[in-house]
Amino acid sequence: MEGSSPPGFSPDLRYEIKLVCDEHWLPQARSWIRLHPAGFGVAYPPRRVNSLYLDTLHLSSLNGNLEGLCARQKLRLRWYGDALTDIQPLLELKQKRNLLGRKKRYLLPCRLDLALPWTQIMGTIRASAGPEWQAMLQTVDQPTLLTHYQREYYVTPDGAIRVTLDLNQAAYDQRLSPRPNLRVRLPIADAVVIEIKTGQEHAERLQDVAARFPVLRSRNSKYARGLLAALG
Repeated sequence: MEGSSPPGFSPDLRYEIKLVCDEHWLPQARSWIRLHPAGFGVAYPPRRVNSLYLDTLHLSSLNGNLEGLCARQKLRLRWYGDALTDIQPLLELKQKRNLLGRKKRYLLPCRLDLALPWTQIMGTIRASAGPEWQAMLQTVDQPTLLTHYQREYYVTPDGAIRVTLDLNQAAYDQRLSPRPNLRVRLPIADAVVIEIKTGQEHAERLQDVAARFPVLRSRNSKYARGLLAALG
């Protein structure tokens, strides 16, 4: 069947390579993508991406990332655009094992207002989530970090390789705030992040595409960058 995955490949697993450079390289980064021999074109209009990360009191997700565990996961809420009230976010569980990762997503059947206290917001989330997600929410204790950034989307003509370009990242520590902190930003250095993504069946092609970018590969977690800035 056209579009099906080869035997032994899971269609929801993907490889992801990250390239990070200083913000002043933004014009060159766009040129690297648009002039790439893979023929990238714009896949989707740019938009603001918002993420609210949930973690334990001991920051288990952060520590798993810093220790480089081969199997780790993060639970977060994600929504798009500038709105902070009347939002309907996705619950996302991002899982990674070695170089492969995947996301599970659940659209919350409720609206949230980030002007309300965290106790009310988290109570609404827990009450509205499906049974599987309610169990996942029991494994976390608190909102820890809110981030947002601008994302641009590109894709090869056959749709096999996707590239995103992230810029203008901002992060806000939530751990000690009784209600969402959207005013006191963390002092993180801005960077341009290029992410190259594809399914398991295109692993070799992904390596060829990444090799054409004049930037070294890098581990880059927006969650880790933000919380490390908060922890000093």
